[in-house]
Amino acid sequence: MRHIILIFLTLTAFIAGAVNPSNRYIKEPEEAILEVVYSRKSIRDTTTQLFVTDETILRIGKNKSMYCGIRKLWADSLMNVDYSSYRAVSSAAFRNKDYFPAGHYWSYVYKDFNKKKCKEYEYFSLEFEKYEEDLEIPAWTVTDSTKRILGYECIKVTSDFRGRQWTAWFTPEIPVSDGPWKLHGLPGLILEAYDNQHDYEFDVISIRDAGIGLIGYMEYDDYIEVSREKHMNNWWKSKHESMGALLKAAYGTNVPSKSVSTKIVPKYDREEIDYDHSLK
Repeated sequence: MRHIILIFLTLTAFIAGAVNPSNRYIKEPEEAILEVVYSRKSIRDTTTQLFVTDETILRIGKNKSMYCGIRKLWADSLMNVDYSSYRAVSSAAFRNKDYFPAGHYWSYVYKDFNKKKCKEYEYFSLEFEKYEEDLEIPAWTVTDSTKRILGYECIKVTSDFRGRQWTAWFTPEIPVSDGPWKLHGLPGLILEAYDNQHDYEFDVISIRDAGIGLIGYMEYDDYIEVSREKHMNNWWKSKHESMGALLKAAYGTNVPSKSVSTKIVPKYDREEIDYDHSLK
């Protein structure tokens, strides 16, 4: 396992140098001035309380930011820069029973503060989709509670956002109005956040402000552009589909077109739940 981790770190450094200079995959690039690493804990089964954890990064520039899974960024980058190395590392990971070499979080969330727009790129159910929406700021309520996180004085705030009740802790000592995922809009960086069910939790691990490189839209694949409503509903429907049937259909087996079944009930939902959950 130590050998795999060493390869992983070495190739991550290689990717950082290989991708940034050419900007081949980075659209509308911008220098990052801050990078925040969070632990993202997410629900996968509400009946058994099964959770998965990913390390994620928030890279912040003067005009935009990017939030994604570290291992997903690594996997996408290496797959396009050096596919043979990607296959070798992935095979080694599988042999060591690491069945998710790209992690569990497969979205890229981009905030454009000048245009006041947010984009999400997501791969799910063998589909690549992206959508753009207005950059919505949660309606935060400031409380009197404070605590220290990584040595920074933080203030507790709450908000009803996208169907969930969120609690966040931000620090005015880092005057950057951003945070993990789509949480932002405070007079300081969000270092911790969670919904009231604790289905999703974000906890800061580290912060750095030097040697980060570029941020921008990482368009490694051809993403189909849809509306937010369509994207969310497609994701929900995909959770009612048989993955076995999808794989057979993708590889040319004689399988009927995708069918959605109410018998396959998802055991978890997204961070945001204010979308059409119909199966039509």
